[in-house]
Amino acid sequence: MDKKRTGKVTIKEVAQRAGVSTATVSRVVNRSGFVSEELTRRVFEAMRELNYFPNRLARSLKKQRSFAVAYLVPDIDNPIFAKVVRGIQDVMEGFSYDVFIYNTRFSDSALLKQLGNLLENHPQGIILSAWHSEKVREAVALIQRVGLPLVIVHSPRDISGVDAILPDDVQGGYEGTKYLLSLGHRHILSLGVQGSVTSTLRGEGYRKAMVEVLGACDECLVVVAQSFSPQDGYQAVSKALNRGLQPTAIFAHSDSLALGAFEAVYERGLRVPEDISIMGFDGAYAFCTVPKLTTMVIPNYEMGRRAAEKLLQRIQGINHPPSQELLAPTLSPQGSTKAREGGEEKFFEHY
Repeated sequence: MDKKRTGKVTIKEVAQRAGVSTATVSRVVNRSGFVSEELTRRVFEAMRELNYFPNRLARSLKKQRSFAVAYLVPDIDNPIFAKVVRGIQDVMEGFSYDVFIYNTRFSDSALLKQLGNLLENHPQGIILSAWHSEKVREAVALIQRVGLPLVIVHSPRDISGVDAILPDDVQGGYEGTKYLLSLGHRHILSLGVQGSVTSTLRGEGYRKAMVEVLGACDECLVVVAQSFSPQDGYQAVSKALNRGLQPTAIFAHSDSLALGAFEAVYERGLRVPEDISIMGFDGAYAFCTVPKLTTMVIPNYEMGRRAAEKLLQRIQGINHPPSQELLAPTLSPQGSTKAREGGEEKFFEHY
């Protein structure tokens, strides 16, 4: 073991620098056996200081397993998941793991095909972001049958017995609506998505805030789009305004829905935020509007990091009951919202 070198540095030298045994260095390098977080940190610090780079290809051939994990992502172009990817990579690269990205395009068939492809590459574990469907549950069951560690990030939420890192959508919906209420808005339109678990949870937070402050929630102000796309957000808001709804603010359950709300409002010659305040949720497109979009920002990068850390624990054999961890969105006030001024009668003259 002591004779093995990468360049001019030996494992023994790494062990001496870290103040641990060569066996501990070997366990850290080969991901075999338990090593405490503190000792692992010292070993990697010594490796960096000495420019020691383990030959992962040689170790993979010897052990007949890869030093890589896979991330199944529903839409690689979506800024939400791009930040999740960066969080995963930043953690995994620190532990000398490669991250293979498989784009499933929100398609059941693509998900199952990509899952088959990645299993042929023998990853050490899988991180999954998906949607709610029977095929997704089948994919999770397959991963569990082959015995691979699995962590869900963002969604789905309806699968038990799996570690999951999730946004606290109820709390985010509550905090976002409370913010609009604090600005003096009372006619707040909730713009959600039909059949979406994520939207349902954000709507639950909206209702909680409305009831808490106003004593009731006017269900006439709850509208749903067919999807999270800007086009469907535009259609839903346009229909709501056409049938006589007169909101002073719109709480959109995603930034993409808010983009569609902007278009519908501007099309009627109304101003944001002077006539209608608009708020999004997720932070994906907050700087793509004029004025910039007030939104509840989901900590996507941190969610990626937490998912990677959880997966590493499973890979290293740290066994504990599967758990769900909720990360709270944070309010980002921008120019698309403002306090109500002049009373509702003045506002309604614009219609």
